[in-house]
Amino acid sequence: MDFKAEKFVQNNDSPWVRYVDEEMTVIEGKTVHYQATSWEKPRRIAVIRKADKYEEDQLQLFDFFWDYEAIVTTMDWEPMDIWRFYNQRAYLENYIKESKYGFSIDKIPTDSFGANHMDLLIKLLAYNLFEIFKKEHCPPVFKSYTIRRFRRDIIYSPGVLTHHSRSVSLNICETMPIKGRFKK
Repeated sequence: MDFKAEKFVQNNDSPWVRYVDEEMTVIEGKTVHYQATSWEKPRRIAVIRKADKYEEDQLQLFDFFWDYEAIVTTMDWEPMDIWRFYNQRAYLENYIKESKYGFSIDKIPTDSFGANHMDLLIKLLAYNLFEIFKKEHCPPVFKSYTIRRFRRDIIYSPGVLTHHSRSVSLNICETMPIKGRFKK
């Protein structure tokens, strides 16, 4: 939120409703109506704030350090329901970005619908195989890697393939950060 909107939310008279009060986390929400200078009319904003709780005997300068999230909406739901609904969908954009930049899913190679359909299916298969490979065969540190970072850090790593005594070895450069991360 920008400073003006955050100040408006702080000074608004509507009360904060506590939705989650667990051992380590507090989540509160409220609804405000706000009109930015570029808007024709006020809009409904669901505001959620989250904070970490500390032990009761630990002294704090302030009660909480809040992280705010605001969602402009036309839905008439509770702020917590709106927040969960949008957060559930938000990660989908990362899948689309990974498909677009990592597997060139946005490129249409031919004028033929059938050929383009097959090209898209092959790219989606490659994406799914990569995700399965990360999940099943990579150490936990690589689970969050995109295909671009995986290519840069692992596939493009310099190394020498050697044959000795009926065995094949891959010798990776000593300065590479991935050395020793995979099982032999």
